Amino acid sequence: MKARLAVLPIFVLAIAAVPGEAQDLPKNAPHFVKTVKAPGLEVRFLDFKWDPEAFETLEKGGAHPVGKRSWVLGRLLSLTNPFKCAGHVVPVGTQLLILNPSREGKGPTLELRYIDMRDVFTDLNVIAEPPPGQKYCEGPASFRKVDAVAERLEMTAKDGKEFITLGVHIGDRQTEFKLVRY
Repeated sequence: MKARLAVLPIFVLAIAAVPGEAQDLPKNAPHFVKTVKAPGLEVRFLDFKWDPEAFETLEKGGAHPVGKRSWVLGRLLSLTNPFKCAGHVVPVGTQLLILNPSREGKGPTLELRYIDMRDVFTDLNVIAEPPPGQKYCEGPASFRKVDAVAERLEMTAKDGKEFITLGVHIGDRQTEFKLVRY
């Protein structure tokens, strides 16, 4: 998996450099794999472009097809110790942070899920749809509107004494997701 993620920026740039192919890339195609770290945790994510219509559909419902499905926001790798999420133990290893769309009048949710990483990035130019896997926890994705606009997905990992706070910022929306140290 590390080898796949290491060549992703080269792959994306190579596609963009091929005449006639670049216009076939989706407008939200990523440019880079980014990494943020906190002690015991590494988070990798693709810098997808902000699409207000897709995000609006994800938050409130609507017609945009991408906003009607779940999005893989990032791959988490807990390196040394397990964490807790909503009271559930998240073992050392790889998990996905998933943003699920609003369904049946309920707002979007953030989910932490174990999956086999070989099933995730089958098309590197679109926001991956998460494959089935073991759900560790799920809760409301309380996005708030902010003044600063992130044209591409940004994530942070803030180290705290008792927990790590993952920050998600895309467009004019931000939220946080906490992992409790175990």
